[in-house]
Amino acid sequence: MTQKAYTKARYIKLGARGGWERHCLEEGIAPLAYYDVPHDMALAGDKEAIRKVYLDLGKTASTATGHANQILSFYDPDPDVLWITVSGGSLWWAGLAPKVEYLGSDPEQNPQGSRFRRTMSGWHRVSFNDTPLLVGELSGNLTKISAYQGTICTLDIAQFDYLLRKLRDEDLPEITAAQEARRQLLATTEEVIKILTWQDFELFTELLFSRSGWQRISSLGGTQKTLDLELLLPTTGERAIVQVKSATSQAQLDDYIDRFGAMAADKYFYVYHSSKQKLDAGDSGILLMDAPALADQALKSGLVDWLITKAA
Repeated sequence: MTQKAYTKARYIKLGARGGWERHCLEEGIAPLAYYDVPHDMALAGDKEAIRKVYLDLGKTASTATGHANQILSFYDPDPDVLWITVSGGSLWWAGLAPKVEYLGSDPEQNPQGSRFRRTMSGWHRVSFNDTPLLVGELSGNLTKISAYQGTICTLDIAQFDYLLRKLRDEDLPEITAAQEARRQLLATTEEVIKILTWQDFELFTELLFSRSGWQRISSLGGTQKTLDLELLLPTTGERAIVQVKSATSQAQLDDYIDRFGAMAADKYFYVYHSSKQKLDAGDSGILLMDAPALADQALKSGLVDWLITKAA
């Protein structure tokens, strides 16, 4: 996606309570109501005349000024302004064509706005590199703008800078440092897992599953350094068989694949931390959990300190 050098950004609400969102996103337009303001008055940028319209309608001076500012922002033809909105759990952005197309002052004849601007290339809900812009993954300092009571407002400097970084898939230096620290912690945690005794590795595996809500029903036997666990997930009633091995091989996995069909369960896990070759479970349905996967789950489940204590 072609990047453009934007200098500011504005939020626009697509209709009262977002009532025009679907139509606008599909049609690639940004509408405005304000049926009481003549098109020529807005084109002329006559702020005082627009204020007087709303003062005559009984609005307060500050409210009238707010309406005038929003209308003039909409008529601003600056091509370097980025427009955003929030809909369906995503943040959307677009560049708008400079021309404002006027429809009329009758809301019954034009129920979706008195005027509109077309987007340059439609509304987008992904970054310049096609990363989804999900509201749940964005800073609340930016997404709180969707609670704005008016129709149009300009992003402050911090919000604008953050928005540009998300569109460019850039991180703050602090975030980059934190991500690197996490990568190093995961790599070190993998090595700690590999030096556990086989008894502690089995206990670690059971703790890992229990932190995810699984409950141990029974041990299904096995030999020293290998253990089968039967687990139950109470929330769904699912049953799982977990085979735990410290070091393993493709041959051992293949043998397990041949045997697991006789074990009635909804899920099958093969947990290990070391292998001389990359294991492949094919289309058996067995879920493999190796050292990297275990380290990631340990970090998410709060078991890193436990691992350090056990391995020390």
